[in-house]
Amino acid sequence: MMKKIFSIIIAIIILLSFSVFADAQISIGAFTEAYKNANGKTMIVSDRGDITTAPENSLMAIHNAEKAGADIIKIDVRTTADGVLVLMADETVIRTCNGYGENTVVSEMTYDEIKQLNLLGGKGGYGAKNTTLTVPTLEEVFKDRKMYYLSSSSTETKQKSLFMLDFDWAIRDKISNLVIENNMGYEVIFYIDDAAPDEITTWKETLPFEPMIMTYFKGNVIFAATANVKNDAGIADGIHLATKNPYGVIFGKTVQNTAKESGIRTMASASRPEICGTQIQDTEIWWDYLITQGFNVIMTDHVKELRAYLEDCNEKERILENYFYDIIKGYSLPDFNSDKFLDYKRAYNNAFEYISDVLSDKSSSRSDIVTAEYEIKKAIDDIQKNYNELQEGTAGMTVNPVTILLSAIAIAIVTVAEIYVYKKKKK
Repeated sequence: MMKKIFSIIIAIIILLSFSVFADAQISIGAFTEAYKNANGKTMIVSDRGDITTAPENSLMAIHNAEKAGADIIKIDVRTTADGVLVLMADETVIRTCNGYGENTVVSEMTYDEIKQLNLLGGKGGYGAKNTTLTVPTLEEVFKDRKMYYLSSSSTETKQKSLFMLDFDWAIRDKISNLVIENNMGYEVIFYIDDAAPDEITTWKETLPFEPMIMTYFKGNVIFAATANVKNDAGIADGIHLATKNPYGVIFGKTVQNTAKESGIRTMASASRPEICGTQIQDTEIWWDYLITQGFNVIMTDHVKELRAYLEDCNEKERILENYFYDIIKGYSLPDFNSDKFLDYKRAYNNAFEYISDVLSDKSSSRSDIVTAEYEIKKAIDDIQKNYNELQEGTAGMTVNPVTILLSAIAIAIVTVAEIYVYKKKKK
């Protein structure tokens, strides 16, 4: 009898666990669709996890990035000499690990050798503190993700971060096989920076699911940039645009508009100035600039701060939307004519169009929103002021091309007349 009761309890626990995991899968699926929506909200990429609180590419860094609000966590994957996929950015373990011997090359070390090492804090390097954390395998990351969802008490508290896997093209099959084995196909983005479009297309055809892909372009030739955006739009959901030039064409509207028209997201790495205009910094002023230019995927080392900035943008956009609809319902242009009024009316219509674009774009910067509100308020104020002046008879002389021409002719006639009279008197 007790054995039967115990079996029933176990069955109930398994069913509940499956239900919780199913809910998590549904929410992750929705998050995947958000990434595939090229005109969707700005997405935050945590570069190698939260390195402000834990070693890069560590399980703790991944957990902390999820808690801070990262939409995507970019992790670097390499293979050991015995074929184990581990998280490591560099070819060697020198910068990020402590305790290594003479051999430091990841591809020449066995997993047993690597797992004996301790990770250094943050980005590692000289002066970084030693930790007790070790180098995780990619499989551990996947299994940890599943356990995290199963152990959470409420689906509402679960994070929905996607993983962006940065790897060498040569190990693509090992990566995709592990993804398939762990049912992670709709939770990972494949970051591919060293393969031609036709190679990616051929590889995609071997997979039992439609993969999410982020490609890479570095350069400052506008034709090359737009061509890459158009070509990659057919095989990828996003493209990482990089340049050393602070005035690079990738920041320009031409490239960004091409991406928008092609239905592909664009990513910028604020966390790596060396490939983001060199002067671009991982701060609020630069996030605002990048979003204003058209980027809707931002890689950062400061997830919590960028999340707070985006939430502030959302709040300001809600206020702007309410104000905008109040204008539509309660304001109509005065019916009168003057040259100034026509100029102000043109400014009003431009501001109206601008504010409509800002509200229709799910990825607007704070400066976009503030500028839109300022422009339409100014246009309305100017129109009303001009209207009142004309009604009161206090409006000044209207200056336009015709009056300027007539004034010039009058001045010329007076000048010629004065010269003529002067010459007459002299005779």
